[in-house]
Amino acid sequence: MNTAPGKVSKIPPVAIDKLKQRLAQPQGFNSYGHIQQWLKTECGVEVAYRTVHQTVRYKLNPKLKVPRPRSKNALPEVQLAFKKNSKT
Repeated sequence: MNTAPGKVSKIPPVAIDKLKQRLAQPQGFNSYGHIQQWLKTECGVEVAYRTVHQTVRYKLNPKLKVPRPRSKNALPEVQLAFKKNSKT
């Protein structure tokens, strides 16, 4: 992430503070696109997806609130047996 020294962020500090507070809440955000829409509606800041991704991922370091995908066809008893018999 190379940026010019002294370059001003496209997302104002007030919006970043609001975003930090929202990311700290349990419901959080599901995606960076959702964050981009939230910034547009709540803060009136329209920025590119890449800008949102880089700012949130590398400067704010949050965790998005999306669980890992699970197969609908997975059998719980087979998964439990695998966990018990695995070497890790």
